[in-house]
Amino acid sequence: MEKILVYKLFGNLAVSDDDGEILHEEIEKALSKGSKVTVDFNNVDVVLTQFLNAAIATLYERHNSEELKEKLVITGLKSTDSLRKVIARAKSFYTDEKKVTEFIDEEEIYG
Repeated sequence: MEKILVYKLFGNLAVSDDDGEILHEEIEKALSKGSKVTVDFNNVDVVLTQFLNAAIATLYERHNSEELKEKLVITGLKSTDSLRKVIARAKSFYTDEKKVTEFIDEEEIYG
């Protein structure tokens, strides 16, 4: 199991989407090796939604919920409210996006 310490990467503020993308890349590296990943937010005082969108929500583009439940653990958040909302929106968005893409492919809308 790999452990990613958010504080070590970004200090006590996890706020920008650029930093979220860096964390996303670190998580993807670990997942691509087949590893389970713990993302530890201990000692991080501020976590903004835009950071979580870039770091976590985008994982749902390439991975399904079951895979992420099995391989990704997020610990140390002072509140999980934002994380829950981000994940719910990501699941909805990427599920709907896949359905639209499948429909377009089936209907051959594009020449």
